Amino acid sequence: MTTDADRCTEAYVAALRRLVRAAPGAYEVPGTGGVFGLVSGVPLPTVNGVVTEVREPSPGDVALVAAAMADVPLPWSIQVRGEPDAEIAEVGARYGLTRRHTLPLMLRRPDPARPLPPVRAPVADQVRVVKLADRAEFVAALAAGFEAPIEIMELFAAPEFFAIEESVPYGAEEDGQLVAVGLGIFLGEFAGIFNIATLPAYRGRGYGRAITSRIVGDGIERGAPLAYLQSSGAGYPLYESMGFQTLERWTYLVPERHQ
Repeated sequence: MTTDADRCTEAYVAALRRLVRAAPGAYEVPGTGGVFGLVSGVPLPTVNGVVTEVREPSPGDVALVAAAMADVPLPWSIQVRGEPDAEIAEVGARYGLTRRHTLPLMLRRPDPARPLPPVRAPVADQVRVVKLADRAEFVAALAAGFEAPIEIMELFAAPEFFAIEESVPYGAEEDGQLVAVGLGIFLGEFAGIFNIATLPAYRGRGYGRAITSRIVGDGIERGAPLAYLQSSGAGYPLYESMGFQTLERWTYLVPERHQ
């Protein structure tokens, strides 16, 4: 039986594949049994590696793709839905992937009895779609929001991404600059919410909530009423308060030296 988690996973993986097809230098590593590899070009292990779409992947299928990933000159991971079994953990250990990083997959269904919490009007009105001409400002806000090197975060906002019809960058402005950003990917009935980030000096003002609400609302208008995301620990209370519910938790087996 197909579950909400299965459908949401399918939408999430489709969004990743859509971005990889557009990103310069990114590519997919073929596999079987609902297991394949993605190479994004970004030097972060959670966005490169073995991806498993199915709930209980074959350790042999995981091992085949992992072997193909071994020569990739980027940190990479093995991602599984739930907890990896002992055989998959052993495959990870073979390549030094011994640290576990867990992220919840969350879904928000439209519910007339539980509408989105209101966003303060001044904040909501400052959210807009970001155009290619403002890419440099978008990248700077993304890097500052994640407190990460700009050369890494720039790869999450390649110029090619701005040409993808289903992918929409958002930003919120204050003091004449972008102070929060996010990305919506609209495929079928699902709206994916990615890379919500707010500059440290502007946190606590409702910008993350405002951008997330805008993506959810735009998804409904586009015929994509089901909104999903993977949340960090810091963002989890916010998304719970907005009606997102955890479907399952994913485990990333990453190199010991990486988070």
